[in-house]
Amino acid sequence: MLLRVMISLVALLAGPSGAETLIDKAVRDDTARVESGDPEMTAAIAKARAGLDVFLARADDPDDNQRDFSVKVKVPLRDHSEFLWLRPFVRDGDHFVGRVVNTPRDIANLKYGDRLAFERKDIADWSYKQNGRVIGNFTACVLIAREPPEQRAAFRDTYGIDCGQ
Repeated sequence: MLLRVMISLVALLAGPSGAETLIDKAVRDDTARVESGDPEMTAAIAKARAGLDVFLARADDPDDNQRDFSVKVKVPLRDHSEFLWLRPFVRDGDHFVGRVVNTPRDIANLKYGDRLAFERKDIADWSYKQNGRVIGNFTACVLIAREPPEQRAAFRDTYGIDCGQ
């Protein structure tokens, strides 16, 4: 089974030209295919879920330097799952509603900007910005770590993602 992971770092600008890179895919709001059970991706999701209570508390009462609180949810499909970022989101206990900020690839009748209801158990990752740096986004960090060193540096320097968390 494949997982389709949205590469978007929530909102990316233009990337470098030339060979297809993770940045190029992110600019196009494309997806990365990851095998179900991939140990690094499984660990990243577990890390995000372990920090979910702290993240949600921050989202409920952010500091002045914190913004763009987003969650990535798993949407199971017949033969694979697609992961989508949602921002903003609101919650009522373990039930949430958010706006899709990716272009769904395999989910009929769902598009960028649509509202999507989900439950806490569906959250696979989260992120927010603090002082211009991305906190969280553990699943993207797995993909970034698989890139050549210059691409990893480009993500860190250009988009503020901090995978050394």
